[in-house]
Amino acid sequence: MKRIVVSLCLALVAFFSCTVESVGPIQEAEADNTVILRAVFDADSRTIRQEDGKVFWSAHDEIAIVRASGCERFVSLNASPSASADFQGVMPSGTGSFWAMHPYDPYATLQMNGEYLVTTLPEKQEAVAGTFADDLFISVAFSDSEMLSFRHVVGGLKFSVTEPGIKKVTLFAQAGENLAGLVGIRNSYDRPLIGITGNEEYMSSSIELSPSGGTFEVGEAYHFVTLPGTFSQGFSLLFEKEGGLFASREINQTIEITAARFKTLMEADKNLSWQKPALQISPAKIQLGAEGGSFLLNIRSFGTFHVDCSSCNWISQTAASGNPAAPSGADYGFLATRNTGEAREGFIIVCDDNTGNCYPVTVSQAAGTSLKVLPRHALGMRFTATWCGYCPIMDETFRMAKANLGDGFEYICLYATSGDYGITAASNLNSYYRISGYPTGIIDGRYELQNYNSAYGATLIAGAVEETLQNYPPVTSVALSSSISGRNVTVNAQVFASAADDYKVTAFLLEDDILGYQANYITGSTNTFQHNRVARVQLTASPYGDEFSLEGGSTKSFSWSATLPSQCVADNMVVLVYVQRPFGSRPKLQSDSYGEYYIDNSRSAALGSEARPEWE
Repeated sequence: MKRIVVSLCLALVAFFSCTVESVGPIQEAEADNTVILRAVFDADSRTIRQEDGKVFWSAHDEIAIVRASGCERFVSLNASPSASADFQGVMPSGTGSFWAMHPYDPYATLQMNGEYLVTTLPEKQEAVAGTFADDLFISVAFSDSEMLSFRHVVGGLKFSVTEPGIKKVTLFAQAGENLAGLVGIRNSYDRPLIGITGNEEYMSSSIELSPSGGTFEVGEAYHFVTLPGTFSQGFSLLFEKEGGLFASREINQTIEITAARFKTLMEADKNLSWQKPALQISPAKIQLGAEGGSFLLNIRSFGTFHVDCSSCNWISQTAASGNPAAPSGADYGFLATRNTGEAREGFIIVCDDNTGNCYPVTVSQAAGTSLKVLPRHALGMRFTATWCGYCPIMDETFRMAKANLGDGFEYICLYATSGDYGITAASNLNSYYRISGYPTGIIDGRYELQNYNSAYGATLIAGAVEETLQNYPPVTSVALSSSISGRNVTVNAQVFASAADDYKVTAFLLEDDILGYQANYITGSTNTFQHNRVARVQLTASPYGDEFSLEGGSTKSFSWSATLPSQCVADNMVVLVYVQRPFGSRPKLQSDSYGEYYIDNSRSAALGSEARPEWE
């Protein structure tokens, strides 16, 4: 019979040491692959809070044991709350370190070679008087030995109410920090802390708390369980009472939530003013350029409403983000088509479902009779390294995208300075675009591409390029020419803008047909890999782009000079110029926080040749 004995010690992070109670004889497993884990806990560190303040394992608690091979459920054998418990289950296959987590999550997985345990803290939580729901207070342990030291990784807010009939309370982070969602929990060996990170797409800056089938009990303590963090502008609470009444309280000060600790705000609804919901819509009127594209409408309401733009066939609704009940409201996205005719006007109707009142938002679009249709040349950035054995896959992805999209897709390869062909500008852009590993692609300065098989990756690039075109139609265009005398290079460029704005321009010299070393985990490393579109020389003063402004319908000329490095072959050199435009009031469709600009257009030409104007 296979037997494993593990003492599980749950200790408050950085506050208490872990004391282990003596354990009795190990129980025999029912089958060769079944094991029993003995869990012994310190006071104030378990899963259910008693009236005397002690915290016990609750009856039939469940934990997850997770390895790369999968996640298995272990169930406690105790029938009532107790200070210790035995857990029985089937260990996932594998050897060495494994994770243990309470509560049990069947979807828990390991990522980044086992460094991160991925699970979910729900944004809709059940309110339980005096404590918190069994499935909320996440605690984890990681070990390669028989001793597991559990640590709490979440904290929260404890509160009570004074008014009867409250059926839901929603917590908002005033500055939009993450409160819940899909998170990765990272073990740290050098200090008793566990780091929590999350993909923004799956995170929430609000948490809804409501009792199951009832209302909050006056005077009882309730708990929001949240991710730890500093909420720079505090938080707000929205109270919803039976009868459709709402009240809110804002705490406008910096609040820090730490693991295993609850901030306290008792009688949180005391002396608040209760009211029926009312719609707040901003702006009341929207003015668009003839090129069209995406725009936002901000709506705040405690109640329900619906949005209708069916009366206007040139406006369509896209995704919404945020919570309408939050202090900042929710942003509703819309898409306007290009206007090729006279100025036009349409309406978006927002209707309050509680009162039946409807409010029109006027959308005006400028005339497009003289609008220049500008060809778009999307730009891909490939962050790579010669020592990266998986990077040739993305190299093939970019080549395939170029073959599919033709002149509509330019790209640049930015090599790590720790290998061959690296330049400082590549390192700067690596930091700017928050590159965490090689290879990574950035499309149009806003969309992150991971390393998939080449055909699928090329499809993702095409989708990102089309998304940029639909939401941010090009308003700039680039023409360029260049010359070389000896090793001295001169590049001249013109940028046209059909819309007045503040822009940035960036220029590089690239090199094709470099035969050199490249690691390759698939086909084997080689010294004759063909490196193309390699960034060699930064022409503009800043790798992030030199700032300039243009009025609509005007052009600006630029001239740059550089000395061609001795290792570069002049006949293989390419000039690349790209223009960035700020998002402004439009939605930021970004994979991560890349700043206020996206890439509006680009252009390339072989050194010594020209790319003629496309706006004439």
